[in-house]
Amino acid sequence: MPSRFSAPLRIFLAVLLTSGGAAGLIHAQDRIQWEPVDGADHYRIEIVQDGELVLETRSDEPGLPLFLPPGNYEFRVDVINTFGKVAATGEWSPLRILAPVVPFLIDIQPREIHEGSSDAFLLRVTGHREGSLYQLDGPEDQVIELSADSLGDGSLEGNDDTPWREIILEIGRREPGPGSWNLTMTNPDGRVSRMDSAVTVLERLRPRIRKFNPREIPAGEVHNPAALEISGLEDRALVEFFGPSNIKPALLSKNGEGQMEYSLNLRDVEPGWYGVRVTNPSGGNDEDDKLFEVTPRPLTEEEIAAMNALDIDKREPRPMGDFPHSVSGGWKTAFVLGETAEYYRPSWVGFTLNYSQEFHNSLVRRIPILDGLGWEASYAITRHPTDYPLYQINLVRTDILLGFRYATPFDFPVNLLLRASTGIGLSRYKSPELNRDEDMGSGPLRDLDSMDFVSRYGVGARIDINPRWFIDATCDIGAVHYLSRTSWSVQPRLEGGWRW
Repeated sequence: MPSRFSAPLRIFLAVLLTSGGAAGLIHAQDRIQWEPVDGADHYRIEIVQDGELVLETRSDEPGLPLFLPPGNYEFRVDVINTFGKVAATGEWSPLRILAPVVPFLIDIQPREIHEGSSDAFLLRVTGHREGSLYQLDGPEDQVIELSADSLGDGSLEGNDDTPWREIILEIGRREPGPGSWNLTMTNPDGRVSRMDSAVTVLERLRPRIRKFNPREIPAGEVHNPAALEISGLEDRALVEFFGPSNIKPALLSKNGEGQMEYSLNLRDVEPGWYGVRVTNPSGGNDEDDKLFEVTPRPLTEEEIAAMNALDIDKREPRPMGDFPHSVSGGWKTAFVLGETAEYYRPSWVGFTLNYSQEFHNSLVRRIPILDGLGWEASYAITRHPTDYPLYQINLVRTDILLGFRYATPFDFPVNLLLRASTGIGLSRYKSPELNRDEDMGSGPLRDLDSMDFVSRYGVGARIDINPRWFIDATCDIGAVHYLSRTSWSVQPRLEGGWRW
């Protein structure tokens, strides 16, 4: 027949095992206890290890403090009635006693914050147990309770693979003020660990935007270096760029004095004023909405050329002619004008040789009326007899000139021909009666030689015999520019030429 103590004993064992965890797991120096059993005079507890009895004791109360070393045990509890008889006997159950848990605060981050800038800390700790309490105590006996959340999967104490845990400590609504704060950890068994000056709270910073360089940046480039200086900047402060377009800044460097270097992507941004807004984690902020200006993108050479282009620039240049080169030569005369005519007689014997080429310039070839304009190099020789009374003396002039020639481009056999050229003229005096080095009384003929600046301007007609052959009949006005005077002459000439 069942004992009247059987049901209470089963309840008592259930309470015992539940309070200790799986397989009766408790910490050393902890206490096991149970609900009292009606009719019990006292209780007898037996604890064995490896089959050997290590503890048999009596307890008049429904509980027993344990002072056994850590290890694996088995235990049994008997209920003794007032007659000294065993009223009920429990079954052997496993019991595991762990080493006592000693709390220890290893490290906390961050160790230094600004007022209002952080609402949580990362704590590394050993000996954390469910129900462990954490608090900050600071100036003027202020105390702030912290809530703890374990990171990761955690582990049982004593596991060598994970000897410590990381805990997130949240501050809550009440924030610590400026000063030095101590951290205290209290386990459910009353054991305490304390870290003095664990956290230093600095006064709330007020950020100020001091400098930005450069103040003007042209749009269009991907990488635009810029330097920004902000005083009172806290860690993890938010720096924002704003303006007509969204700028994508890349932080290149930053030092502890609030000096930062950025690379700004301004490829597709609109010109205008842009600003910077800075917000500290503690709440302080500053803003400058006209910190720098993004100017319009510089024009490319092609765009500048298109803007400055005239209507003529938009025309297609005409193709080069079939025969852009020509060579000509012929007979030339010269009649000296003015006072110089008293000394020099007309020259009836002269020779010219010319080379001409049409301009390849695209601008010239866009203007129809300039079809026929080209450059010309000329070589000319003339012989002027002089009126020297004693000897027969002749002036031989050799001219080398470079200039322009223009023949109207009309489809007529005869077209207007214009010429203009300048160059160097060499004057040499010769006599069939005298040696050039022989003294004439005033010096030898060689001393009369000179090299002078000459120019020539002509008008005439070009007669086209066929597409290749032509005749030029022109009358030129020639000038020899001496240091003290200018000698003018009229120079008719007749030349034939060939194109290729």
